[in-house]
Amino acid sequence: MDKPLHSTPQIVTVGGQRLIGGLSRVYHCNHYNAYLQMAVLMTEYLPQHSPQQLLTEAVTPLIQELRKRGYSQQQLLEEYSYCGFGVLRQIDAIHWETPSSHYGQSLTFHGKPQKSCFFTTGYLQGLLDRQVVEVACQVEGSESDRFQVSELPCIVNPYLVYPLELTPEIPERFSFSGCQEFTTQIDEPSIIAAVNSLPLYGKKEAPETGLIPAFGVVLTHHFADYYNQISYQTYWALRNAGMPEEDSKEMFIQAGHICAFNTFGGIMKSPEWHAIVAPHCRNREDWLHGMIAVINALGWGIFRVERIVPEKEFIVRVYNSYEGIGYRRIFLKTEDKNMSFLGMGATLGLVHLLWKVDIRERPDLTHDFYVKQFNNPQNSYTVEQSHAIAAGDEYDRFIVSK
Repeated sequence: MDKPLHSTPQIVTVGGQRLIGGLSRVYHCNHYNAYLQMAVLMTEYLPQHSPQQLLTEAVTPLIQELRKRGYSQQQLLEEYSYCGFGVLRQIDAIHWETPSSHYGQSLTFHGKPQKSCFFTTGYLQGLLDRQVVEVACQVEGSESDRFQVSELPCIVNPYLVYPLELTPEIPERFSFSGCQEFTTQIDEPSIIAAVNSLPLYGKKEAPETGLIPAFGVVLTHHFADYYNQISYQTYWALRNAGMPEEDSKEMFIQAGHICAFNTFGGIMKSPEWHAIVAPHCRNREDWLHGMIAVINALGWGIFRVERIVPEKEFIVRVYNSYEGIGYRRIFLKTEDKNMSFLGMGATLGLVHLLWKVDIRERPDLTHDFYVKQFNNPQNSYTVEQSHAIAAGDEYDRFIVSK
């Protein structure tokens, strides 16, 4: 009989980072995971670059690191479910399966359906120290995702070369010149506490799915370093192959834009939002402040509003952004300031939700609505990053303007 999902990992929150087992974790939805994986897979034409291998091996050393820190196999299986990836179980000596699976059920792809569970394959490799291949996938019609373990050892080099360095001194809200006139009655600590009280984990009740349905999407409490590794390695592969800088970045910025549309939009349409936050909002700028408070509970870092000019300009700083901090764990300092792709896309998407389509009217967040209105160039805003932790700055800074 399968063991129930009962273990709750210890979560340490520091400087806007959510650490489990000493590794940064962030909440992201199935739409972001789907688009990001699709974007990586579309680069298989590049020389000396294997996106399938990258998507698989980006998680393996993270699981190996957790094992070094004392995690047992059972704890890793329980954490897989707790963090929303599904239920992972052994069938026999060489086969495993996920009968419910975030990556097997929730993803869409460019082109025909194909085996998609690269993350779970890499997770098993880190768990077992053996090479693993996916042999069946739900997107191809199988009842479960199935994996076969070989006798060959799995050797993957760790990529977290540099230590996790967080900024301890984070300014209070509204401590910047030019933002005083746009302060708000939104109670950020109360909102963060409310979000942290929600059951955003793989559910324990029967039937045990290990998935996190919330706000009209399916969430994961994912490894920030996994996102950074697959995004930045793909970005540099594109640049090394001669792809223009702007085009190379846009595909990852777009992933953040899609994430904002679905996750932020779903949150701001949810009953919880309209019960807790909306009654305290006088205008769309209050809604911006309210959503910033929610973001500060997601593990993305600490967002601080610097300036708001209604319907014209929105400037936000992010201390300990998971992209900036994560970039510095993998690479040397860059000279490029525009390197927090998720942050750029998500901030732009937040502005579009309030100043372009007006989420207060509760539109249906369909793909058609996204293409025809939310992502339509007409009446859109632009985003740029003026400061970057990846470049040695104290914070990331995003400017959304029209």
